[in-house]
Amino acid sequence: MAEKVDKALYWIMSILENEGISYQIVGGMAAYIHGGKRPIADIDLYIRQSDADTLLNRVEPYISKPLKQYVEGAWNLEYFQLIYQQQKIEIGLSPGAKIWDKTSQQWVDQTIVFSDSVIGFYHNLEVPVMPKDTLIKYKSILGREVDLIDIAEISDCSKDN
Repeated sequence: MAEKVDKALYWIMSILENEGISYQIVGGMAAYIHGGKRPIADIDLYIRQSDADTLLNRVEPYISKPLKQYVEGAWNLEYFQLIYQQQKIEIGLSPGAKIWDKTSQQWVDQTIVFSDSVIGFYHNLEVPVMPKDTLIKYKSILGREVDLIDIAEISDCSKDN
């Protein structure tokens, strides 16, 4: 499974970087990069809303969910999904994303600050990733079982990013 994640990540990164599109890896992959142990199910990342059309033009044959506003589970955001060689890639747009705060029972803004990205490594690939403290806050707000596992694993990790 890691091989298909590697191939898909390399593929989407190549497109993003060739087009000059800033992005930030988030979610389970970000947790893994910060020392989490769970296998990667999908690749989650954000790009700026203003870059969506450029990217969509490059990835059109791989779109499995069209760009639109979705309210699914704990997320309320504009995003689209790609399938590249059986690997799911979900690309959210920022600004405008909201996540459900399990404690307060309300939607809160999910602010993505691209300039705050830290450089992390997924196997041999260097990627801009959500900072560990921001990721922990994000996963704490969501509060799902999988998020609590990620928080415990990355909090115990000695990496500083």
